[in-house]
Amino acid sequence: MDWRKVSAIVVVISLLGVAINHYIQHYQGGEIYEAANHAFGLLTKGFNVTVTVETVNGKTVQGTLLNVQGSTITIVSNGTVLSVGGPSATKEDLKAKLIRVDYSGKVYVYKLPPQLGEMDDIINSLTVEAYSERFTGVIYIEGNVSPIELGMLKYKADYMTYGSVTINQISYNGAMITTNRVPISYLKAYLGDCRVYMYGILYVNSEERNLPLELLEVRAG
Repeated sequence: MDWRKVSAIVVVISLLGVAINHYIQHYQGGEIYEAANHAFGLLTKGFNVTVTVETVNGKTVQGTLLNVQGSTITIVSNGTVLSVGGPSATKEDLKAKLIRVDYSGKVYVYKLPPQLGEMDDIINSLTVEAYSERFTGVIYIEGNVSPIELGMLKYKADYMTYGSVTINQISYNGAMITTNRVPISYLKAYLGDCRVYMYGILYVNSEERNLPLELLEVRAG
């Protein structure tokens, strides 16, 4: 047996393990403050953060990080909003024995110049291989846009993601909204058929720079 080859394989495996662990942080349930602070810091940078919770009764729940308030972590798991507390929590939905915070890649912050056209076409041109893509900026919507569609978009952004929508103006011939870190998939889902004029900032959590736009910043975890 060639021990030099074996040693080389072991080194490679070890290095890969280090690389993976750099993106995964484990916390005991009693370290929920540390877990919450770390996860929230990643979220505010623009990362798509996955939280896996092993509860005190042995149940495992995984979800996308929604928000953090004090020592309470809020996630969205299969469309349900759940609160996570420490092992002795009394108000939260889940009592954590172990918490894993998981993220990947970097966050590429792009300047999105003015775009004019159907929302479907604009979003399709911006959709790349990424963990998440979020838009912050202004959107002018032409025509008789449905208040119900805007209301549904606002609800999804405000309560199911770490983002928000403000409806600044709505009338018979159009509307104006401002968005804060709203997933572009939501814009396509609720405004896809609308003709729009929009500009702002695009946050792309991906492995590499993959859009031909002006790059403002690159954020690491």
